[in-house]
Amino acid sequence: MKRAIVTRLVAAAAVAALLYAGWWLYDLGKVHGVSELQALRSENTLLERRNDKLDRTAEKLRERVAILERSSQIDRQAAQSVKSDLGQLEEELQAAREEVEFYRGIVAPGDVNPGLHIHRFTLENGAGDGEYHYDLVLTQLKRNDRYVSGEVDWKISGTLAGEPGILTLVDVTRPATQQLKFRFRYFQDLAGTINLPEDFEADKVVLTIRPEGKGKKEPVVQQFDWPLPGA
Repeated sequence: MKRAIVTRLVAAAAVAALLYAGWWLYDLGKVHGVSELQALRSENTLLERRNDKLDRTAEKLRERVAILERSSQIDRQAAQSVKSDLGQLEEELQAAREEVEFYRGIVAPGDVNPGLHIHRFTLENGAGDGEYHYDLVLTQLKRNDRYVSGEVDWKISGTLAGEPGILTLVDVTRPATQQLKFRFRYFQDLAGTINLPEDFEADKVVLTIRPEGKGKKEPVVQQFDWPLPGA
């Protein structure tokens, strides 16, 4: 009888021990799980804060890049504008220098013969085939105390349909012009447009400046090879 009671007590104690051990393990796991969950939540909070910080940093960097790109674009535009202005100023300076030399040549021509001169003759390609814009500048050196007048004859030599041919100003102007008229004291700029026939190949231009008035005045004749600079 006593043995049975002891056996029951031992069994009961064993069951109680098992129950206690099970409860302890459950409680320990619960505590550990809560602790681990808190740790994960803390780490997640830190990660979210770090992510927010990185987002703000990235946004600032994007804004900075946009500013730098805009600044770089402005710098490039400003540099290009400065270069363009500089180039224009250099062209104007060169033109001013040429103009000064031009007027200096008229006022103090140096060792040149007095009278009429062809200072410049240029041809530039026009919009259509065979079209040319001419610029002829005449000057009167040393003897510019009175006006001089006259006319300019043209002779353009070359080949017409494979054969030698000569064209005059009346052949290449619209409306037809016999001669270029001039009247000036110091200089005159004669400009206009000529049109060569489609089957004409020019090789030379001869300009003859014929002054008018009292006294014997020799004409000024000058020949230019074709093509001229710009033609």
